Amino acid sequence: MILLFVATCFSFTTQERQKSLTVQATTEEWQKHINKLEVIRQIADESNLSNQQVKFITRSIDSLEMLIIPQLRKQLADTTKKK
Repeated sequence: MILLFVATCFSFTTQERQKSLTVQATTEEWQKHINKLEVIRQIADESNLSNQQVKFITRSIDSLEMLIIPQLRKQLADTTKKK
């Protein structure tokens, strides 16, 4: 019974991860948030946090940017082509 519950939860989680989500914002709004991520990175680098904590923060920001920025560039390119 417990295994069935765990399998069901895992299946639900896996299905949820396959959905594509779109977040709409202006170019200026995106740039503002990307700039804030860079500021957070700088603050972490200059902080008294341990090297491991700084690496975690930096990798998290890098991962988020690697997900977001290519998609934004593609969307911008697509809208430019349509005009």
